[in-house]
Amino acid sequence: MRKYVVFICLLLSMATVSFAKGNCAQNSSGNIVCAPPGGTITTNKNGDVVCGKGNCVIINSGLIVCSTQPGGNAVINGEGKAVCAGVCISASPNTCVGAR
Repeated sequence: MRKYVVFICLLLSMATVSFAKGNCAQNSSGNIVCAPPGGTITTNKNGDVVCGKGNCVIINSGLIVCSTQPGGNAVINGEGKAVCAGVCISASPNTCVGAR
């Protein structure tokens, strides 16, 4: 039992370090995908890995929306609506890029 705990801790620490450095994550297919340059990677409420070209925010409905501009800002205004550099679009798995 102790071997399994050590192994799991090792895997978690490796994943944390690699994801933090590379802005990448493992998707449901087991592939490592990364945010595009200047973009964001996260998981949605269904646990799917999604990306945006710029920064992303979560709106009240739980939807993740992102700036269409690489490195572009996304914020929630005083009315609770997302405001983004360029246009706000939904984060998508299709925006993620394969790890190199």
